[in-house]
Amino acid sequence: MNTYTSSIDLKTSLDYYRNSARQSKALLTEVFEYSHSVMLIVNPESGDIIDANIAACQYYGYSKEQMQSMKIYSINIWTPQQIKSEMESAKKEERRYFLFKHRLSSGEIRDVEVYSGPMSVKDKKYLFSIVHDVSERLKVEREKEELIVKLEKALKEIKTLQGILPICSSCKKIRDDKGYWTQLEEYLSDHSDAELSHGICPDCMKKLYPDFV
Repeated sequence: MNTYTSSIDLKTSLDYYRNSARQSKALLTEVFEYSHSVMLIVNPESGDIIDANIAACQYYGYSKEQMQSMKIYSINIWTPQQIKSEMESAKKEERRYFLFKHRLSSGEIRDVEVYSGPMSVKDKKYLFSIVHDVSERLKVEREKEELIVKLEKALKEIKTLQGILPICSSCKKIRDDKGYWTQLEEYLSDHSDAELSHGICPDCMKKLYPDFV
C-alpha cells in the first residue's frame, strides 16, 4: 500500500467519525428538545438556565428565549444559598435526587422531584436535570397520613365493651374490674360513647301502671 492510498483511507476514516459524531449530536439534541419529560441545562456556578426543552417551556409557561434568559433561582423558591449548595452536591455527584418547590409563570407553586447530574459541553461543566411534577402524589400521601392520624386518634378515644360483664340478676347493677357495683346506665356511659335516655317498656308499664294500660 503506497502513501497516497494510506492518506485516502485516513481521510475516509476521519470523515466517517466526524459524520458519526454529528449524527450522534443531532440525535441527542432531538431527544432533549422533543422529550415529554421536563429537561433543563443549568450552569451550576451562575445559576443561569442554559437551555430548556419544549416540555419545560410548556410546563413553566415561558418561551425558550425567556427560559434561557432566566436563572434557576427564578423558578426554585428555595434561597440562592440552599440551591447553590444542592447544585454543588449534584455537580460532585454526591446526590442525584432532589425534592424542590418550583414556581410557574402563573405564580403557582408545584412540588417537583429533580434528577440532576453533571455534563460537559465544550469543556464547560453544566448540570443536566430532569424534572417531574409530584404535587398530586404528595397531596394524596399527605391526605393519607392525615387520615391515618385521625383514625389513630379516633381509635384511642373509642371506648368499647368486651368480655364477660357480671350483672346482678335483681337490681341489674354491673360489677367493674375493680369489684365495684355501679348502675347499668353509669357503667355504659363510662365505657362507651352511648347516650342513654329513659323510658318504660310495655311489660313494666302493665306492672307499674295497670290503670293506664
